[in-house]
Amino acid sequence: MASGVVEIYVFEYVERDVLESVASSVSRALGLEVRRAGTLSLPGEAFDRTRGQYMAEAVTRLLAYSKSEQSIGLLLADADAYVPGLNFVFGLAIPELRVASVFLKRLRLWTDRENYVARVVKEVLHELGHVFGLKHCRSRGCVMNFSNSVFDVDRKCGAFCRSCVRVLRERGLEVRGEFVI
Repeated sequence: MASGVVEIYVFEYVERDVLESVASSVSRALGLEVRRAGTLSLPGEAFDRTRGQYMAEAVTRLLAYSKSEQSIGLLLADADAYVPGLNFVFGLAIPELRVASVFLKRLRLWTDRENYVARVVKEVLHELGHVFGLKHCRSRGCVMNFSNSVFDVDRKCGAFCRSCVRVLRERGLEVRGEFVI
């Protein structure tokens, strides 16, 4: 079995229903234990004042120093972030450090509450998929499909395609049927 603990950290305010939905979905989808680990303060040098965004890689690397050694660190940040070459990212994973971040600001755009929570869950599953070695998938409905906009996130299912499930199972995860398309 793959290492089974995901520690969730938050930056700024993340709503209780979002945290509960993420924890429940990760646990149900991947059979991982989920723990609320606390809040993080992001260093000022990780914020690009010119862009008004955080540097996603710097923020995500910070998790490696906060999480327990054997766990997976997951940050839910009420912030906007980018990586060089892209205007923004919804999330970022650094598999070798076993950490991932999901940035919530843009996921709130043009939607209602229920769809916002669904978007967050999809992006969390996407980034955790990267932590476990999955690449972007060509299957349009797969949660591992690349999202260039919130409309792309909305088109995805909150589930993995059979090819991605096969890779996850090779890595010791048992993906439940409701999370397989």
